[in-house]
Amino acid sequence: MYFKLGGMVGAIAILLSNGSAIAQDAQRYITVGHDKLGNSVALDTKTIKGTTYKLYGMYGDGIFETTFDASCQESRLFRNRIAIYGSEGQLLQEDQEKGEIPFVANSSPGKGMQIVCQKIGAHGW
Repeated sequence: MYFKLGGMVGAIAILLSNGSAIAQDAQRYITVGHDKLGNSVALDTKTIKGTTYKLYGMYGDGIFETTFDASCQESRLFRNRIAIYGSEGQLLQEDQEKGEIPFVANSSPGKGMQIVCQKIGAHGW
C-alpha cells in the first residue's frame, strides 16, 4: 500500500502542478478549481461512491485529500476527512472531524458536488 500510494501521490502532484498527465489519469481527475498558487484542485472520479467523493490538491511537496458527502436534493455538503500525504505517500496528518460546510456553487467542493450529483441524476439547485 505504501508504494502504491507513493506512486499515486507523484502522479497526482504532476497533474495538479502543471496540468499534464497520461490520458488515463487525465480522465480520472477532473479539475474543479485552483488554489492560491494556481495549482489545480481535482475530483477523483474513480473514488466516487454514491454521493461521497474526494478532492486532491497540492500541499508542499505532497498532496491533500479531502473527502466529502453531498446531499444533492438539499444542496448540502459535508466534509468527512482531510488527509495530508508526503511526497513518498506517507500519511503526515489526518483530520476526521466531520461537519457541514456551506455549499458554494463556484468553489472546488461545490463544483465537485455538482458533478457527482449530475452523475447520479439528483440535484436540488
